[in-house]
Amino acid sequence: MFRRLSSALLTALIALPLVFGACTKVAHAEDTLQVTSTTTYTVDANTGVVHVLVDMQLKNLEFCSGRYLVYTSISLPIPVGASTPVAKLQDGKLFTVAVTPVADSDNYVQLEVFFNIPLDCRRTWGVTVTYDLLGNGPRAQDQLRINPAYSYFFAYGFGDDVTVKVIVPESFTSETVGDRVVEAHKNGNTVYTATDIADPIEFGFFVSATNEDALVTSDVATDDGVGFVLHTWPGDTEWQEFMTNEVKVGVPVLAELIGQPWPIDDTVDVRESHTPYVYGYAGWFSFDSNEIEIGEDLDADTALHELSHAWFSDEWFSDRWVNEGFAQVFASRGVEALGGDGLRPKTIVTSDPGTVRLNDWGDPSYAPTGEIDATEAYGYNACFQVLQQIADEIGDARLREVLDAVADDTIAYRGDARPEAAASVTDWRRFLDLVEEIGGATQAADLFEKYVVTETERSRLTDRATARDQYQELVADGGEWAAPLVVRERMGAWNFTKATDLIAAAHDVLTLRDELDAKVAQINTTYPEDIELLYEESDENLDDARAAVQQQIETADALLAAVKAKGKDFGLFGTIGLIGADLDKTLSDAKAAFADGDQVLADELAQDVIDRTDDAFSAGKTRALLAGAILLVAGLGIALLVRRRRRAKQSADPSDATVVD
Repeated sequence: MFRRLSSALLTALIALPLVFGACTKVAHAEDTLQVTSTTTYTVDANTGVVHVLVDMQLKNLEFCSGRYLVYTSISLPIPVGASTPVAKLQDGKLFTVAVTPVADSDNYVQLEVFFNIPLDCRRTWGVTVTYDLLGNGPRAQDQLRINPAYSYFFAYGFGDDVTVKVIVPESFTSETVGDRVVEAHKNGNTVYTATDIADPIEFGFFVSATNEDALVTSDVATDDGVGFVLHTWPGDTEWQEFMTNEVKVGVPVLAELIGQPWPIDDTVDVRESHTPYVYGYAGWFSFDSNEIEIGEDLDADTALHELSHAWFSDEWFSDRWVNEGFAQVFASRGVEALGGDGLRPKTIVTSDPGTVRLNDWGDPSYAPTGEIDATEAYGYNACFQVLQQIADEIGDARLREVLDAVADDTIAYRGDARPEAAASVTDWRRFLDLVEEIGGATQAADLFEKYVVTETERSRLTDRATARDQYQELVADGGEWAAPLVVRERMGAWNFTKATDLIAAAHDVLTLRDELDAKVAQINTTYPEDIELLYEESDENLDDARAAVQQQIETADALLAAVKAKGKDFGLFGTIGLIGADLDKTLSDAKAAFADGDQVLADELAQDVIDRTDDAFSAGKTRALLAGAILLVAGLGIALLVRRRRRAKQSADPSDATVVD
């Protein structure tokens, strides 16, 4: 349940003793009147009135001697809203009554009952006092509220032996707060009874009873279709109109300021109630039941604070101080956006009696005193101040980015790709990471150390600062290579020992990357982007990334060797040996394969260049010898052919012909 601290703290109820009037012959040092009483409060559902019956047995314990003490009146405190008080003896004889103010009390008056005849020694009277509690209208200074839909009053008794009973129809939803109260159900009523009260003067308990059927309901929706049902006390149209406006106008303003749409799909019930004031609050939001219970004061800051808890709840933040602080930050901003004067936090004074580390500021004890205790007052202001300072430093746009990460459950330590998923609920550690990593806050860690963390948590901030320095150095050294996911996740989990080990391993990979970059620059090529992604997306360790970069280096070394081999002076035979071998194309193909990530092909082609250059001399020599042999054979063949041609020529000479007569 999320609450808004009451800006005007209500005055605690004051225990008022019985006052006895006496007519004495001899003054006695001690009281001799014994009072046994049962006070019954009955809630009348039809009329919206609480009927009070005080049934007393008055016994004068004074010994009857020549000089003894008698009693002529009795005074008891009754609420300011009490109507038509009547006092009488058990035989029906009426007593005269008078009502007088009580100094320094806005809640009670004194009802003095005058006895017609003195209460003599050793006498016992049955006396009843009756009156009705009519309550006061909304926003009255007195706390008493009685109407057909809602009853709030303080039940207490009188005397030495005291019983207090409250009877409420079962059509009412009732809540009582106090010690030694027993609940029972009789004749369609819920009966609350307290007996054996050790200190009657200090005893009492609060009763808050709501008759849902008697509340005036009205449906309200924003222009975006966000639905609410208002439950208003009969006749309080002013509160109904005020809350209607706060819902219709305030909810869209809050959504715009926070940067997230209204997060609740179901209809939200908003009830007018005086009960929160009993605990020192102006209202509260129950996220589990989608219900806001808020006081009758027409306070825009309170209304927007409780509406803000639709966002700032356990669904977003696990720490109370973050939810309460942000609800107040945005309530104040909402008031200003609507033309009002938003609240600003007071300077935090750590010497205040209620000082508490905000991580130790848990749920309150709900003491029904009408006052907020010192720890609550300090906690509300301190969380407001801390979050207001952070919000002021990082600005509206960055703050919305932080809240986007909270709403989307994304990681605080970001890489280059779409932010990865993180924990579904943000605790104070993740929140600090978010406001620094995404919000760019520089003061947050100091604020946390000063006001938020406990002594045992302080060392965690020291460990975190050391790890963050190493992390930032890794990010800087990585350049275009974002920090690996496994490092970022360990940083977000505040596992700094593991994170720093992984950071060292990541630096080793970057050292290899730098070596690879230098070799690739010499080759005048590139390597696949998959290598960078493998490093950045490593989610367990960096072994695969290291191996991949090392493998790239080895292939780059092969390419460099091929480039070097190609650039040698091969001589005559080497040149002859390379005739027909297009080394430029082979080497270009090898570089292309390297850039495409086909290391097998790149290695093969690079080795082919190396092998060809290594074999060029012997291949050229072989080719030369083979070419010489071919030329020799060709020369012999030509010589034989020439000789044959000569012989053929001689055979054709006319001088060799036979003459025939």
